[in-house]
Amino acid sequence: MSRFEVLFRLVALSSTLALLMGCTSGKEASVSGKVTLDGAPLDDANISFVPLSDGQRDAGWATVSQGSYSIPASSGLGIGKFRVEIRALRALGETTNRNDPSLLNAKEIIPSRYNSKSELIKEIKTGENNADFDLTSK
Repeated sequence: MSRFEVLFRLVALSSTLALLMGCTSGKEASVSGKVTLDGAPLDDANISFVPLSDGQRDAGWATVSQGSYSIPASSGLGIGKFRVEIRALRALGETTNRNDPSLLNAKEIIPSRYNSKSELIKEIKTGENNADFDLTSK
């Protein structure tokens, strides 16, 4: 067997092993959990995981429905420390523009310490992660 044939077989074997192992980096992560506000399940809200260090993947986000959320590994959520932001807007029933009555004023019902000035930090590790958040409005 020539050197070329040996090299060709090694490359073919390496490629086959890579396909069998999958194309993942081994650093995929998912996160799910519960979110409450003053003890009640939060509904119609959004949760975002924003990377705190360079080299992490893009932020992951999900809708919070009936107090639950889930961000699958397929969303691209990386590993490391994340600032967590939780937002929930509620319409005030007033229009903001006389020419377009569909535009309503809205109010953020979650205190800024959980969103724009979030104090929530969560470390996400490879695999499945659970992160529950018990928020208070005071």
